[in-house]
Amino acid sequence: MKNNSFQQIWQAIEAGQNFFVAGHLNPDGDSLGCTLTMCSLLERLGKTAYAYADPAIGNDLLFLPGLQKIHLKELPPKPQFDTVILLECSDRTRGGNLDNVLNNAKTLINIDHHLVSDAYGHINHIDSTASSTAEILFQLFEASKDNLLPTADEATCLYTGLVTDTGRFLHTNTTAEALRVASALVALGADVNKINQVIYFTKSYTELKLVGRALEKMRLLFNKKYSEIILTQADFEPLNAVPSQTQGIVSQPTMIPGVEVSALIKEEPDKVSVNLRSRNKIDVSAIAQKFGGGGHARAAGFKIIGKPVQTVADELAKVVQSVVESHGK
Repeated sequence: MKNNSFQQIWQAIEAGQNFFVAGHLNPDGDSLGCTLTMCSLLERLGKTAYAYADPAIGNDLLFLPGLQKIHLKELPPKPQFDTVILLECSDRTRGGNLDNVLNNAKTLINIDHHLVSDAYGHINHIDSTASSTAEILFQLFEASKDNLLPTADEATCLYTGLVTDTGRFLHTNTTAEALRVASALVALGADVNKINQVIYFTKSYTELKLVGRALEKMRLLFNKKYSEIILTQADFEPLNAVPSQTQGIVSQPTMIPGVEVSALIKEEPDKVSVNLRSRNKIDVSAIAQKFGGGGHARAAGFKIIGKPVQTVADELAKVVQSVVESHGK
């Protein structure tokens, strides 16, 4: 697949007037930060932009500037957008049920950094070497003919995407380019202190109790190379907690020497959701793909509908065991 250039993206932006912009379902810092940045940029260019997210936004991202412009699971009955921009969506379904919007748009722009990503747009820019979609958007700014730069608020949104997708610059996708972009965003006014305080140093009593419950249930399997945490409805209910309050838990076991793969398996009312993390060698996106999911080499996930949580856990364990044992040979 040949990528379209930044110049071709700019040409499409210049040609469009009414834009629909969305990231993936259950937006994370990169998805939401990029959505807000793109909408802000379009409005600065005199365009009309409709920002969309599905279904809800985590409490740790409610500080992002411009958030009031996001339409949560609220689609217009008769979409009249000439241009759609999907950000960090590895296929056209990752933004939710958007067929009515996508099918009626003249131009669909797809900007993504996943290793496995479909070229479903009329214009596609997919860079799996990028740490984040935020990194790509900053490069898009740099490629503008008018030398556009992010505002301080846009820089805050983009830095949020970059810092969360690199795990505070701890993951292996922390490249020289990622650090260059981060430095530039700080110089442009990204509110680094607020980002760090809200995302990494603020947790509710309920969230901390949930961390304790999760670590109490942690099991080490396959020569202590696989950490499995299963949280059921019975774990959430006494704490008045919800599955979305589990941010960061899946990464905790990777601090244990020898653990190569960590899985957080959550029983939700309508599905079982699984988050995966890898420490060094194993590509967890390949594991997630076997269950219809995806992601990155060190961070991935999937969802299963119609199976009990323990069944999902057992099926996942078999796949992880095979992968772990193959890497040990």
